[in-house]
Amino acid sequence: MQVLPLEVTSVDLLNEVLEEELACWRGRLYWDYGPAVEQIRRHVAAHSLPGFVLSEEGRHVGYCYYVISPPLGYLGSVYVRSEWASEANYRALLSKCWEALRSDQSIKRIECQIFGFNYDVCPVMVDLGFTALRRHFMTLRIRTLPPASADSAAPADFRVIPWGRGYFLPVAEAISASYRDSIDREMCYDYQSKEGCVRFLRNLVDNPGCGRFSPDTSLIALDSVGRVCGVLVTSVISEGTGMIPQISVRPDSQGKGLGAYMMRRYFAAARNNRLARITLSVSEQNWRAHNLYKRLGFKETKAFYAFVWNGFGEKAH
Repeated sequence: MQVLPLEVTSVDLLNEVLEEELACWRGRLYWDYGPAVEQIRRHVAAHSLPGFVLSEEGRHVGYCYYVISPPLGYLGSVYVRSEWASEANYRALLSKCWEALRSDQSIKRIECQIFGFNYDVCPVMVDLGFTALRRHFMTLRIRTLPPASADSAAPADFRVIPWGRGYFLPVAEAISASYRDSIDREMCYDYQSKEGCVRFLRNLVDNPGCGRFSPDTSLIALDSVGRVCGVLVTSVISEGTGMIPQISVRPDSQGKGLGAYMMRRYFAAARNNRLARITLSVSEQNWRAHNLYKRLGFKETKAFYAFVWNGFGEKAH
């Protein structure tokens, strides 16, 4: 088994790996990850995607790529075909990417989220010095919901309006405030500043990583003085499947039913749009959100992990 640079391979040699990975996203998460994989294919064809492939006698059986955005490095997809999925093979790819990122003096921190469709890579990542945060991908089937009340009103002192691009910066600031003192803030560099939340929100809206942004079903919550105090961002990840990639409520507006109200508003819109299911993900330690989603009818579909490596030797906690 050889580990080779991704930049020297071709799309044709990688296609079998990508197609099997796509089938996992569709079959396990109801997620058409095709748009994101098309971006990978374009970069591989242009020999511009850093990473590594696992090759056996000239046949590619796995790959992993990374992205450099100082001071961050991101580990992207890592996948080894099921016939070859093993601790040794996943370790070979992940170690190579980790070493490449660690050798870059501009990188102070490495982040990633890995679903581990056919192998639990958590022990490998912990061995490499990463801190792991267990998360849950959850699914709600629309047909299990009771009919929404047409006259339901927002909680007192709040007004919920449709998404508007003019609220972009106040929404990003509200997201930043919502993660103060949370474990998710420790694990995600973008959550740690207003500027990072602007970058994070722009990625949700403009890039296909979390599906196709759906402004028609996204919502913004305003308090009695017109301040943005909450947001629900929605997307479509496959035909019949919607996603909530982000829901945030400011700490001083939490505990008043606002998050649940925005979600129920979205459920009604999803039913009208003939969606069959809605998905989201949540950190296991965020027990308040986790319990809310369960009460609303979400079921755990798959556990996965977020990982962070801090180049200064400080672990997230």
